[in-house]
Order: sequence, then structure tokens, then C-alpha cells
Amino acid sequence: MASVTESRRGMRDFISDLPPELSRLILSRLEIRDVFMCAAVCRAWRSHTRINDSLYIPHLLQKYSNITHGRDPIPPRANIGQELLQRFPHLSASSYFCNPKSLRDLALRDMHLRNKWKSGIPRRRANLNACMKHNDVIFSVVIDQVYGLIVSGDRSGGVVFWSTRTQEMIKELSLAQGPNEDVPAISPAISAMAVKGDHLVIGTWHLTVHIARRDSEDSPIENRAFSLVSSFQVPSPVISIILEGETCIVGCHRGEVVFYSIGIPEENPNTTNGEDSITGYNPTHLLTIQIPRRAGIRQPKFNLSMHYRKPFLFTSSDLVSQLTPKRMDQDNGRDLWQYEAQDITIKTSSGNMSGLDPDYLCMLRPLCDEGDLLVAWPDLSVYSLGNFNSRLVWTPKSKVLVDRAHSQPVRCMGTIDGFFLTGSFDNSVRLFGENGTPVHEPFIHQGAVNSLATDPCFFVSVSDDKTVMLWDFTPPSYETGESTFSSPGATSTLSSSESSSSPATSPPSTPGL
Repeated sequence: MASVTESRRGMRDFISDLPPELSRLILSRLEIRDVFMCAAVCRAWRSHTRINDSLYIPHLLQKYSNITHGRDPIPPRANIGQELLQRFPHLSASSYFCNPKSLRDLALRDMHLRNKWKSGIPRRRANLNACMKHNDVIFSVVIDQVYGLIVSGDRSGGVVFWSTRTQEMIKELSLAQGPNEDVPAISPAISAMAVKGDHLVIGTWHLTVHIARRDSEDSPIENRAFSLVSSFQVPSPVISIILEGETCIVGCHRGEVVFYSIGIPEENPNTTNGEDSITGYNPTHLLTIQIPRRAGIRQPKFNLSMHYRKPFLFTSSDLVSQLTPKRMDQDNGRDLWQYEAQDITIKTSSGNMSGLDPDYLCMLRPLCDEGDLLVAWPDLSVYSLGNFNSRLVWTPKSKVLVDRAHSQPVRCMGTIDGFFLTGSFDNSVRLFGENGTPVHEPFIHQGAVNSLATDPCFFVSVSDDKTVMLWDFTPPSYETGESTFSSPGATSTLSSSESSSSPATSPPSTPGL
């Protein structure tokens, strides 16, 4: 019989006597936090946690799927470990996951990051618009992980690109019409934006969607962003927008859902150095579907938010509408816009709306990687909604997460692996665990919160107070002790006393306000 070794503290190290396969099996069934705790128990487990990277694959793979909502799966025959090491650095606009040494290194970084999110206390906050590059109310914001950009758009048609590396503006666009043009009475507001791959689409209240292409990597990094290349018209003001590959899905004010190919041209191989290898863009209309007006609603608000999961499109007003093929392909080969309009039906699901003001809204966001939706109903509750299919009779599976998220309607939402955020007309953003448990105090603004954009390491909120607030949850590097964001004058680091005693608050949009 094998002898039982003694640990330094006089404890019996019976784990070392177990067969290695059994020891690894025990570790593989644990949560990632417990795996690291086991490393302190005995030499055998400590050795396994340091040399056996396969222990961390299930956790990291699930996190990757949740962050991408299952849209970019790792190929079945690929080396999963190598794929995770290559893909994780590109999941965030910060440098927190860059240059990982191993899967253990990635898992350890993620554990520190998750603990920071669980605390609900950002390590630092910054108003990127402290220099007032936006002089009007800011309506929309998106994050580009590739170039590390935050893109914000305001009511006057201004679009500003901010660097997450320096937290400074690197480029701006003005999409307001010129003074000599026949400017309609409606504001040129940047109402919605979406970024995917090498393209950014910008929707406005001026019935226009602008297409911007990513600047070449040959451009200086200090002003590398996106440049306008084309545009197309839609029948009514843009409310929400999605970019799926080359297809732009636009939700309009009067209930139209318009599908356009953005017309990405082929590269011209016969160009010489210095010449543009891309010819002109040619946006092409694919399909238009009209969301019907419900009886008894005088001024319905259509397409407040949208989500596409092949082949279903979900859109919200005061309820959730599911646009689905009447008969879906068995292999799910076609996207929704590849069906004829007469082959598409609309199913709806609603929450409790009795006695509610007509201005109360319904918002939706994708939740994790299982195809469920996060839905904020007009009665201020938040549910998870699932069981989507192509059957004509739809019985959604719903689960209440939050009975009352805010004192006023939810205006926008964001999801992060294990957490979700809600922004409201009550001037606050709230952070919840995935089960609906509130995390710490609200993030208070000085105006209604109009849009949220989320990153695995931080989130950005924009509001009527003209601030572009970056709330950074990135912990210091556990090796170097350095932050992955720089810290200019507009940034404030939260002290432990400030964080624990008061809610995080956005600073005034102008000095001395």
C-alpha cells in the first residue's frame, strides 16, 4: 500500500495517492474559482492546475460562447485550446486579455475580472466628452473591439470616435446636412449604430443610413477609425439597426423593417501601391416588412430594439414581435431576408400592460448563447424569454428576473457574461447578476440614459447630460499591477471609501456645472 505523504502543515496529502486520472476528473467538475482554490490544498492538485491546461477549456469555451452569443463558434476539428488563446485577446477593446501565456493565465485573468464585476464597483470612471466634442444630447454608442474604439452619436448629427487606449478623440464626422441644402425640420440625430467586421452603419432621423468602412491598418494608429463610403434611404426615421455580415437590418419609426445589402465591392487586383483597391459601394434593397399597428394604440413606438438569430428577427414596441418564416428550411440554410415577404409571418408576445402609460417601452437584448432574450417589459419588470421556433402557435418560455428594475421605463440594455445592465429615464444604470440579483448601487447620471454599449471589461453609457461615460471594471494586472487603460485628467479612480459608501455618479458634462 502506498504511503501517505505529509504536507508542510502536517495535513495528510491523500490526493497525491489518487490515480492522476481521478485527480484530474475531480478538478474538471469544479467551478473555475474552486479549481484555483484546490491549488492551495496539496502538491498533486497544484501540479495539475499548473500543467494541465485542459482543465480551463470548458469554462473559457462557455465564456467565449456567451460573449459572442454563439455567433462565431470554434470549428469542431480545431484545436480548441489554441483557438481560445488566439480569439480571447480580440473579445475586448481593452488589452486585458492580450498576450496570454496559457489557458490557465486566461482563466485566472477572467476570475479576477468576474470578481470585479461581482463587486459592482468600477475601478475607474471617465467622461470621454469632458472636452465637449459633443455639444448636444448623445443618443447612441457602440464599441469596436478591433481598433479599440468607442463611437458615439448625438442629436445634431455628430459622430465621435474615441480611443480606449488614450481615452481621447481621434476622429469626428458631421452627418448634418449643409446650410445650403433643403434641411427638413426633423433633427439629423444619430439614432442607432452597429459595427460588424470592417463596417460601421449609422442610422439617422433624416431617413438615411450611412455606411463607413474601417480605415486601413496602414493609417496612423492615432487617427485610425472609419471613413464614410456610401449611404441609402429608408422610408421613415431610423430607430434601431443591425449589421449581419453584408446585410443591414433597419427598424424604422413607422414600423417598417428594411433589409439592405450594403453592397461591399470586390477588390480590384490590378491596382498599384497607393491606389484604392476598392471600387464603389452599391447598397441594394432586399426586403421590407411592415409591423402592423395594434388596435387602440394612437401613437405606437415601433422597432425600439432588435435582435437577429437566424432565421428569426425580434423587434420590440410595447411588446415583442418575432418575424419568422412560415415554413423554415430543415437545414436552416436561408436567412430571413432570403424568403419572400408572403412567406414570413409575425408572432407577438406581451407582458402586463394594464393601466400603463402609452409612453412605457419594451426593450430586448440577446442573453448568453442559448438563444434566449432579455426583455424589459412596459411594467418595468425584466424577464428572460425563450422557446423560439417556427411553429404558428408560439408559447414562449418566460422567467421573471427583476420585478421592478427602475422607477421609470428602461431605455436601453446591455449584457455581459454573467451580468446584465439596464439604463433608464430615471437617470441611472443598474447592474444585475444573470439571475436578476442587483449588484451594488446604481450608476447615477444627470440626465436620461439613452444608450449602453458593453465590453467584457467595461461598459459605456451616454445620456442627456452630454457625457460619454466609460465605467472600467478591469482589475490591475495580477502580474504587473498596471491598468489596461490610461488615466488622463477626465478619469477618476474610485477609492474604497467612495465606492462603498455612495453610488457611482457621472461627473458634470461641463466644468462647474
